[in-house]
Amino acid sequence: MSSDAYDVSLTSVDGYTDSIRIAKAQDPDTLVAYLMNGVTLPMEHGFPARALIPGIYGMKNVKWLTRIEVATYDVQGYWQERGWSDVAGYNTHTRIDTPASSARLADGTVILAGIAFAGDRGISRVEVSTDGGLTWTEARLETPAGRLTWQRWRLAWTPPKTGRYTVVARATDGQGNAQTATIRPPFPNGSTGYHIKEMTVTG
Repeated sequence: MSSDAYDVSLTSVDGYTDSIRIAKAQDPDTLVAYLMNGVTLPMEHGFPARALIPGIYGMKNVKWLTRIEVATYDVQGYWQERGWSDVAGYNTHTRIDTPASSARLADGTVILAGIAFAGDRGISRVEVSTDGGLTWTEARLETPAGRLTWQRWRLAWTPPKTGRYTVVARATDGQGNAQTATIRPPFPNGSTGYHIKEMTVTG
């Protein structure tokens, strides 16, 4: 490979393009998949081949690949031409999946649970606040299914009384970097901010 290689360009059957840095393309975890469960990749999953690139957002994991090229310049794909992130590194985030918006006390406790994800950096800690972020309690992390998968968490919470609560969750990635509280929309580098849920606890 040329020493001045900069990007790997990925092109789909419909002309959709994206690119990744040469170092990301050479990462052992970066794959071009052509089989799924031992059989030809189904059309809905990207036949004849698709990119699987940990740590970056999905629009760069190009499906229905017809061409892979090495470039000596910064290739601007479909979304980059429209102002979206070129590197597209995954932001650390967590969410509260249960309860939805109300909970009934069972034996004096409520189970709070959700998932956290930081791409290929993993998750080292999830903390939950039930008072709008004034105080925090560390949740229990389940053993993940794999090194690159979402991380499930849960916390048995004992509310002091019934009523309305503001529940907040935040995560820390496997490199020790805390999720940012800054609320930011998806454009152009992916959304950020803590997940905040208003919850009613009944007796």
